[in-house]
Amino acid sequence: MEHLELTKLDSPRSISILFHVSMWWRIFYGSLRIVLAFVLFKLVGTPFTDILRSVMGYEIAEDPTDIIFQTLYAFFETHAFTVSYFVASYLLFWGTIDVVLSAFLLKHKLWAFPSSLVLMTVFIIYEVYRLFHTHSLILLWVILVDVAIIYLIYREYRILKCREDVPLP
Repeated sequence: MEHLELTKLDSPRSISILFHVSMWWRIFYGSLRIVLAFVLFKLVGTPFTDILRSVMGYEIAEDPTDIIFQTLYAFFETHAFTVSYFVASYLLFWGTIDVVLSAFLLKHKLWAFPSSLVLMTVFIIYEVYRLFHTHSLILLWVILVDVAIIYLIYREYRILKCREDVPLP
């Protein structure tokens, strides 16, 4: 049985495999955001409590004391959120950016690498700003995943640039 060495995880082949997996993840996740954005555009102005009630209607009928529903409903009752154009537009924008840039990265279009690095860094700065306001562990996890993806994009970019014998910027 062969032992996994740390040096193998940092090999160009391992980085390339992780890069491709992360790009397909970004395409999938970006596509979900796009679909959610179009759903939310149809619900602009609708209170989240109404959406929650219609989505979880069957669960409420089955167990009106469901702890998840009660917690979410109480939160949305005290924080009067409605679906806004901003939320839907935000999801559509970042979903589209993720899908398009990830597809170009998979095709090894060199211009897409610096573009992705810059846009993802800007997005991470915004996520960190939000983290200081929300203290969300989920958001912290998203930030860590995004940082890892930036590392993979950067490493793949370096590997491609070295293959072409073109100096890095």
